[in-house]
Amino acid sequence: MVLGSVLVSGSDGRIGRATVAELAAHGYDVTPADRNPRQPWDTQQVDFTDLGQVIGVMQGHDAVIHLAAIPSPTLHTAEVVFRANVMSTFNVLEAAAILGISNITMASSISALGYAFRHRPFNPLYLPIDEAHPLLSQDCYGLSKMIGEELAEGFLRRIPKMSLVSLRFTFVVTDEARSWLPAAREQPTDDVSTYGAFWTFVDVRDAASSCRMALEYEQTGHEAFYICAPIIYRKDDIRDLMAKHFPGDYPIGDALRGNASPVDAGKAEALLGWKARYNWDGTPLA
Repeated sequence: MVLGSVLVSGSDGRIGRATVAELAAHGYDVTPADRNPRQPWDTQQVDFTDLGQVIGVMQGHDAVIHLAAIPSPTLHTAEVVFRANVMSTFNVLEAAAILGISNITMASSISALGYAFRHRPFNPLYLPIDEAHPLLSQDCYGLSKMIGEELAEGFLRRIPKMSLVSLRFTFVVTDEARSWLPAAREQPTDDVSTYGAFWTFVDVRDAASSCRMALEYEQTGHEAFYICAPIIYRKDDIRDLMAKHFPGDYPIGDALRGNASPVDAGKAEALLGWKARYNWDGTPLA
C-alpha cells in the first residue's frame, strides 16, 4: 500500500539519500528533513532534538522514517551522542502521538547488541545471533539505540494501534566504502568497531529498500529486524574469525560456516519480505 505522504528525517545522510530515492521511485510523496541540508532537493531544515520543530515538520504526513542520528560514539562526547539520539527518537514518537501518526520506522543498529563499541569484552550467547538475543550495550551509541527501541515499546503501550519498526542496520556499504573494502579484506585492521559488527554489511540500496518495506508492513505493534547480507565481507572462515576475536564456549549453529553471516536476517525476510540483493562490491548476490 502506498501512503500519501512520508517524512524522512536524516534525509541527506547515507541511508537517507538512498531512502528518499527509493520512496520516490515507488510513488511516495516524500518530504526530506535534515539538520544539515546538503542535497539538491528541497530539504526541510529541522533540529530533531527540538520537539516544536518536529511537530511542525511532521504535520500533514501519514508516516515517518526516522533516520536522523549521530551514527557512532567516536566523533562527539558521550553525552552529546546519547542526548541527540534519544531525544530525537522520543520527539518523533511524541509528535506522532500528538498528531495521530501511527506508522513510524526507526533506524536502530547492530551496535545495540553491544559488541561494536564495547568497553569490556564479552561473548555472544549463541550464534547465529537473531532478534531473540538480548541487547547488551555498554557505550553511549549502542545504549541510545537500545533505549530508542524501549521508547517504541513504551509508546506502543500508550497507543496500541501504532505500527512501529526498528531496523538494526549493520555496516552500510556505499560507493565510497567500496573503494577501501578490497584492502580491508586483504589486510584487515581488526579493530573492535569492525569485528564488533561481526564483519556483516548491507548495501545502502538494500538498507533503503528495508525502510520502504518496513513502512509498508503496517502491522500494529513493535518489531525489530536485523538488516544485513547473508554473508560477511571478509575472506576468512567465520568460525576462525569468531574463535580469534570471541574465544570461548557458546553454541554455534551447524550451518554457520565459510562466509555465512553470524547475524540472521531471516525475520526481515519472513515478515517484511526483505532480502539483501547486493554483495559488498555492489554486484548482485548469487
